[in-house]
Amino acid sequence: MLFKHLPDEIFQALSGSNRALIEAVLYDLSDVFYDHAEDPIKEKSAIIESIEDTLHKLETLAWHDDQKEPFESPKTIHDYALRIYHRLVNTGWLVEEQELYRISVLMTPQISMLLRSLVEISRHGKRNYGATVLSILSNLESVAKYPKERGVTLSQSAEASRDFSAHLNQILLGIRSLQRELFSSRDPKAIVAGFFDLFVEGILIADYKTIKTSNNPFRFRRQILELAQEFLANPDLLQDVSQCYVDQQLISHKAAQVMVEKDCRDIIQTFSNIEQRLDRIDEYRYRLEKRAADTARYMDSSRPGMANKIAGIITDAAKFEHLPIMKNVVGSKFVGMESAAQPMRRREPPPPRVMTPAEVSANAIQVREQQRRFHEMRQVTVAKLQSYLERQMEDQPNKHILDFSIESVEDFVCFDHLRYVGSLGVTAKKIEKAFEVQFTEQFLDVHDFVECREFNVVRRSEA
Repeated sequence: MLFKHLPDEIFQALSGSNRALIEAVLYDLSDVFYDHAEDPIKEKSAIIESIEDTLHKLETLAWHDDQKEPFESPKTIHDYALRIYHRLVNTGWLVEEQELYRISVLMTPQISMLLRSLVEISRHGKRNYGATVLSILSNLESVAKYPKERGVTLSQSAEASRDFSAHLNQILLGIRSLQRELFSSRDPKAIVAGFFDLFVEGILIADYKTIKTSNNPFRFRRQILELAQEFLANPDLLQDVSQCYVDQQLISHKAAQVMVEKDCRDIIQTFSNIEQRLDRIDEYRYRLEKRAADTARYMDSSRPGMANKIAGIITDAAKFEHLPIMKNVVGSKFVGMESAAQPMRRREPPPPRVMTPAEVSANAIQVREQQRRFHEMRQVTVAKLQSYLERQMEDQPNKHILDFSIESVEDFVCFDHLRYVGSLGVTAKKIEKAFEVQFTEQFLDVHDFVECREFNVVRRSEA
């Protein structure tokens, strides 16, 4: 039986006329009992205070007596809290335990699971599958690397895949039912409001926009399929993973092997036909968005007060004995083919084509390397400049401009920037502390490379 572990009166509190109050209280009590950092057994006074806090947040309070009760209707917040508390205890949502004069309150595991499921349903909304797909891939890679120690994580990946597949089905069915509901409505405002409230906020996947991009959460599908297929094709790997199932779940080896094969096939089935299922979702989404867009367009093109104006025109026209001919009054048509809204075109995916890797020739690689090397030689860094000075100065206290040697492009660039060492920024301060460049008013031709002012490089004393 589905409800054999639940009290018979469990749903009475949610089916009476005070259902709204009970639902609000249970919703907040779920956070109280789900707090993993605290003791799951609560004080009665703490539960009543929590119920009072929930009632303070409600706009109106009204208690309806579903049955003849011996006490009066509640008048204060505390009375309401006590009445709701006793209703939850009587229907089995809460369980009291008394130890001497101390009364504790708890939820049984079955009731806690039921309340958690109901809260999850009420919070059902957009979900992000980027992290889910990555966790599945990470678990499968861990199983492939350490099958004997971490093989049991394969079952977690399979469970996540089943949950993902079930949520895709919920999206598809949710869009279909929402489409039927909106298409049957004749109120444009209700159609547009329902589209944003029910579809955009309640059904759409959080990372839906990234599904069709290169950074989509399913770009790791190929690696996931390869790993799952490898588990089935490799007997040794299948044996190790099955043994991990045996050790962790205390089952027979045959049953463990059956579970491993089923988990692998579920993962393969989920990620093999994901494109077809996303295409179906996209098709229904396109129809729904088109209907909402057309409705919004018609609402935008309508004029407020037009009905009253037309009624006034008809009233004025009724005063004439002979009605005027419309073609003499208006020279254009009110409604015609030009008035029809053009539906948006649906973007068709590009046809598949064979991707062939382009081979880069050896000459192109050599030219690219030469260009990179040339740009590196032209770059001026403090390390290059300091190395050039130390190599040229050696142990000499000073050196004339004509005594510097220029043997490569890098040497020329470093020599050329010796004159501007004072303007190279904070990083070149350590060069200024070690060497001083003293200029004269005479210009010299240095090694037929450059003509510049004469200077001497003097090594500063360390003191």
